[in-house]
Amino acid sequence: MKRILVGVDGSVGSDRALAWALEEARAHGATLVVAHAWQPPLVYGTGFAPAPVVPPDGAYEEAAKAVLDDALERVVGPEAGVVVESRLLEGSAGEVMVTLAGECDLAVVGSRGHGNLVGLLLGSVSQHVAHHAACPVVVVPTPHK
Repeated sequence: MKRILVGVDGSVGSDRALAWALEEARAHGATLVVAHAWQPPLVYGTGFAPAPVVPPDGAYEEAAKAVLDDALERVVGPEAGVVVESRLLEGSAGEVMVTLAGECDLAVVGSRGHGNLVGLLLGSVSQHVAHHAACPVVVVPTPHK
């Protein structure tokens, strides 16, 4: 195993997935690819179709980079023990993860622990990645309180 992909979004579930992926990368001497996807929010009710909110120059990308950097600092720290590659991409999280998974040997995602009904209503990045990734996928569960 040479490359392990993990998606982060600042949640407890993604921190757990990042920690799990880091340990796997250490065990296999693999490169850890840590990814965060972002999209500008859409405004509805502005006419015939949703319109993107126009931010101040780079504000959304800067906020997304902060999420990625914070996760790396919080979970990985300065002494990862493996090569860490961070990827910040604009797009839907599921599609970004599926695209990056094509370059990796394993994809790791967290689960927020929602039930089936809520998962259907909200959509699920982990479910999308599990169904569409070109490599094996590990979904790290979030323990119930």
